[in-house]
Amino acid sequence: MEWLLLLGLLFLVVLVILAKQRDGANDFSYEKNGQLFSPAERSFFGVLNQAVQDQAVVFGKVRVADILRPPKGLGRSNWQKAFNRISSKHFDYVICTPDTLSVLAVVELDDKSHAKGKRLERDRFLESACSGAGLPLHRFKAAATYSISDVRNVLFPPVEEAVDEPSLPEIIQAEDKEKHVCPKCASPLVKKIAKKGEHKGTQFLACSAFPKCRYIENSNA
Repeated sequence: MEWLLLLGLLFLVVLVILAKQRDGANDFSYEKNGQLFSPAERSFFGVLNQAVQDQAVVFGKVRVADILRPPKGLGRSNWQKAFNRISSKHFDYVICTPDTLSVLAVVELDDKSHAKGKRLERDRFLESACSGAGLPLHRFKAAATYSISDVRNVLFPPVEEAVDEPSLPEIIQAEDKEKHVCPKCASPLVKKIAKKGEHKGTQFLACSAFPKCRYIENSNA
């Protein structure tokens, strides 16, 4: 008889716990954030859109985990640890191709908060992560005004400031032709080396139809 009583009490306890869990599911409420960007971030978002023109599309406040991911082969535990380090972070802006929305580069707008200890550590980590993934990360200091042309030159190094190597366009081998044509206008791509700016000495491929077509891409050659 006692065991029946105990069983009944246990059943009541379970019912009470389940009822509290159901009630608790509706305890939370939410409200909409006012704006996606701070005034400084919104201002620079407009600058980026003017700088990229029709060469790219700009997105803002994108999770790092949507752009980068830990490589395979880390093992479940290490993969999760690596993912946790990026899961709560975001890039200020992401620059993508207008056709396929492939990621070209990411941009960070540095205000005074970036001079603080934790923020500096966060910035160093992101720079290391992007470098390891081969993803260009451009940093701009927050300012009252910006030069659209200066921002554009950082994102898309001008072909005018490059030196051909060799001086004549490369002869593209037939079997490699598909890999060395401009995806925007189908003109041959030629090898260039940046002569000035932060990418000085970097080799890249540029459309031979310049200035009509300004397409460029990184070259590992």
